[in-house]
Amino acid sequence: MHDGTPGVELRAPVGRMVCEPNWSFVSDPSKTDNYRLWFIWSGEGELVAPDGQTIALMPGVTVIMRPDGIYQARHNPANRLGVTFLNYAYGDGDAPLPPLWCWTADFLFVDAVTRKIVQLHAAELAGMADNGTRTAMLLRAALDELALSARQMQQASAPTSRLDRDVIELANKVLEMPAEFDDISGLAGQVLRSRAHFTRTFGRIYGVSPARFVKSTKLLKARNLLQTSTMSIGEISAQLGYASTQYFTRQYKSYFATTPGEDRRRAQANNGKKQEEKK
Repeated sequence: MHDGTPGVELRAPVGRMVCEPNWSFVSDPSKTDNYRLWFIWSGEGELVAPDGQTIALMPGVTVIMRPDGIYQARHNPANRLGVTFLNYAYGDGDAPLPPLWCWTADFLFVDAVTRKIVQLHAAELAGMADNGTRTAMLLRAALDELALSARQMQQASAPTSRLDRDVIELANKVLEMPAEFDDISGLAGQVLRSRAHFTRTFGRIYGVSPARFVKSTKLLKARNLLQTSTMSIGEISAQLGYASTQYFTRQYKSYFATTPGEDRRRAQANNGKKQEEKK
């Protein structure tokens, strides 16, 4: 356990992108205290570390580059990398230093946290808020999770088989369009495996069942829409493929311990308070 201080400081550049077809990367060794975190959420490529180690880049892999040498990366132009990238430095505190790379055990958590860091950083650059402490705390939470993933990886290897890669690619599609993937037997059919075999493989990689993964993805997407869009609860329910608004509300409450309406009202109240603070 740490003492509550983040121990890290976010630095530019920060962002989330799908790399251009001709993309390649060579790190800048002049930034002697900058660490780079890459969270890969789609595509395939490779990164070569200063010691010559080659790391396969695929969805679910997170890389932490140290400021102690030159890193080089490239990707497959036919399957372009999707990357969330954060730069940071270590300050006071006991922030963890994960290994050069790890398989991200809780994909949804790290994806959500790194997305939020990018959003908060953009708001800070636009002069909308002073988010430095908040982004540092979120970054610390992500590093803690990656340190845990690294420990778990000591007992299990990152996915390398064709089936593993197919399952990861399918999970990435679920993350983008969860409403289209309710039928677990249909998911298994897409990777040409039995439901039981697919479920075992999925659980080994992501630590949850396919059904739980789909449910979590849909509800997290619903919460984001409730808090950031003007869509009605019924429209959100329909867009995410729920049979009825009532069923959606029950699922939402069982997952978040609050109703969609309560969540929306809370978000609206917080947004109103922020607007007042700006005046």
